[in-house]
Amino acid sequence: MRKLVEAPGLDQLIEAGSTGYFPLFYKDWIHESFADKAVVQKISFSLAAETVHRVYKQIERHSSIERKKTAIQALKYEDRKDFILSFMKMVEFRTLDKIRELH
Repeated sequence: MRKLVEAPGLDQLIEAGSTGYFPLFYKDWIHESFADKAVVQKISFSLAAETVHRVYKQIERHSSIERKKTAIQALKYEDRKDFILSFMKMVEFRTLDKIRELH
């Protein structure tokens, strides 16, 4: 399994995402982010990891999920969209790695 050194809390959020739970995002944000299918397919894992780590570094100082969500809301629309798509890419890779481990 690919293992990155994750920021405290980020690993749990990615793990939660692999079960379908996304506490950092409103459903509307997720739907908006996936509106352009061409952009979704172009994200590489390394670019996704870089984006997620960069943005998470900005919001990790907030203690609660609600405060983190507010900080994400304050991002520019494109930055928030990139963060969400990148986060989902990391969740996708985590899920695929788990499936491979089962076989």
